[in-house]
Amino acid sequence: MSPGMRFFFSRIFPLIFVVVGASVAFFGVRGLIRAKASVDWPATQGRVVASSVEYQDSDEGSGTYHAEVMYDFSVNDTTFSGNRVAYGDYGSSNPSHARRIVNRYPKGKSVTVYYLPGNPEECLLEPGLKGQSWFLPGFGLLFFTVGSLMAVSLPRAIRKQEITEQEAEGAR
Repeated sequence: MSPGMRFFFSRIFPLIFVVVGASVAFFGVRGLIRAKASVDWPATQGRVVASSVEYQDSDEGSGTYHAEVMYDFSVNDTTFSGNRVAYGDYGSSNPSHARRIVNRYPKGKSVTVYYLPGNPEECLLEPGLKGQSWFLPGFGLLFFTVGSLMAVSLPRAIRKQEITEQEAEGAR
């Protein structure tokens, strides 16, 4: 293995996992904090203006279905729009989850909208921690842990392989 490849696989490759994992975990934990706080947010009445199951195609030929629920509401005589149902909303290759959400929030339905005090643009329909809220922090922590383990174990494994190769060459 060339010195450049050794450096890449022992230092850069694990660092990518650590940075991506830490970033995803950061945003996931921020979402968890907001989800938990959202139970204490003020609420107002709103109306669903659009509700549909959307399909997003991916480069690999598969895609995901997600619920697109748009709603309007007013705070202090100012109209706002929102599209978040809950923190941690996710797409799936199976449309049934998105359909259930769309069925709960059909176009024209009157809804209770919870909004962040001082920033009503940050809003949602279902406050609190949901199971799906834990996905991003968990995924980020997994990537961070794997990257950290690689950062420790890969240099050792590469050094061990080099020693074994040197010993094999010396025995010839």
